[in-house]
Amino acid sequence: MPNSAAFIGADYPRLRPVFKLSEGDTVTAGQTVFRDRTRPRIAFVAPISGTISQIAYGPHHTLSLCSITRDANAPEPGARPPTDDLSESNVRETLLTSGMWPALRSRPFGRVPDPDARAAAIFVTATQLSPLAPDPHLVIAQQAQAFAHGMSVLTHLTAGPVHVCQSRQEALCAQTDQIKVTVFKGAMASGLAGTHVDRLHAVQSGHPVWTIGYQDVAAIGHLFMTGEYATHRVVSITGPGAQQPKLMRTCLGARLQDICADQNVEPQNAPPAQLMSGDEITGRASAYLGRFDQQVTLALKPEPLQRSGWRSRLFTRQGPMTPTMAIEQALAPNILPVPLLRALSVGDTDAARRLGVLALIEEDVAVLTRRCTSGADYGLLLRQVLDDLMDEGL
Repeated sequence: MPNSAAFIGADYPRLRPVFKLSEGDTVTAGQTVFRDRTRPRIAFVAPISGTISQIAYGPHHTLSLCSITRDANAPEPGARPPTDDLSESNVRETLLTSGMWPALRSRPFGRVPDPDARAAAIFVTATQLSPLAPDPHLVIAQQAQAFAHGMSVLTHLTAGPVHVCQSRQEALCAQTDQIKVTVFKGAMASGLAGTHVDRLHAVQSGHPVWTIGYQDVAAIGHLFMTGEYATHRVVSITGPGAQQPKLMRTCLGARLQDICADQNVEPQNAPPAQLMSGDEITGRASAYLGRFDQQVTLALKPEPLQRSGWRSRLFTRQGPMTPTMAIEQALAPNILPVPLLRALSVGDTDAARRLGVLALIEEDVAVLTRRCTSGADYGLLLRQVLDDLMDEGL
């Protein structure tokens, strides 16, 4: 297990925390560390037992980072009684107080849903976005009962369908009138939740849909069956800098240096590896595992850009965008990438909304940032447009 773990502000856009603990305080796994200032019913709980080692804020008092250092002498976590009550009110309250509610993300806007919100549909992402990511069928096989029970719990949060989106033909769970299994194959976009939403239940203003990862569904099932908050997740350690690619069991928010400690032997004269949470396309450089990531990539560090001085840095502008087949195939079939990128580049919220931006979050456009010749960060541009649309009440 890692020596430290953290909450990362980038996983929770605009979240303004109210901390129940301070730096130096002891915390137990599953204990509430902070709550959402504007929605205090949403609790965020510790993934490991230890000491709060750092609390850092971003702009407007938003969360930047909260790290916890493991302490072998910290008290053992307690468990709540298992519950058979699957009424909607009890399901909501259990998820909110246990810390599992933040496993859900709402579209539009990619934020944790409001405690009283009701989804038009729920999407369980069980596709294998990268060939090097953990195989959902392999992971779920080890906790099939918990996954099936978690699926049952989710059906009480919506009157609409609960879609299980997977990459292989064998169904991960039994289908019912409400639980639907759909297989997505093909290009990389087929593994993204934005593609699943676009194809099966297009987002409309006032009718949000929620997404959740398959390992979080199993954790919810485990919570209701045993009363225990499950922080363990299976991740893959991969990439050109990985000396021993493998699957491993770690915890939410794990420090990447801790879980990649055995990957530090570098071939002679090889460049040092850059630790990324996620894969090489949709991932980001990070010190900790992202809340929704299941892959750690040891990527080769890019060569630093050579600039002549402060004048070149000051006047460097976004380059031209060249439409390519790679860009055209990067998003869901019903979303036109080139017009959307142009709308994002100039902050045209009306055009972006018409082009389907409400179904997207940063991970959906990460591939465009990698493939576009302009050098623009489309994840950042997308977040700015989504924030503007949310402020407008759309």
